[in-house]
Amino acid sequence: MQIIRNPAPRQEGGMIGQVSFSGTGGFGVVGASSLRAAPIFAPRGISYMPGVGDNVLLLPIEGRDTCVGTLSSPAGLQPGELRLSAAGGATIHLTRNGDVRINGLTITRDGRIL
Repeated sequence: MQIIRNPAPRQEGGMIGQVSFSGTGGFGVVGASSLRAAPIFAPRGISYMPGVGDNVLLLPIEGRDTCVGTLSSPAGLQPGELRLSAAGGATIHLTRNGDVRINGLTITRDGRIL
């Protein structure tokens, strides 16, 4: 069990919490209160499970706290770029010049593999 000292006070409309456990059965968040089994919203086609230690944004939707995302870092990204990454280190980076980088392999926008 993870104990978080001085959790952020609950704000009207939402809260930021820290994931205290995560597994195939779901995840739990500790913030101004504890939460389990929150629904997760993401862009269509993207599914994810927050990991232990992730900071998540919870918003009340239809009377139920709902995870709408995890805090991310844009470090190393240029404007307009997108990076998908998994806890194990796998990454897909869509660059602003049209190249796609998958785990360090570059595929140019015309399909050449570098």
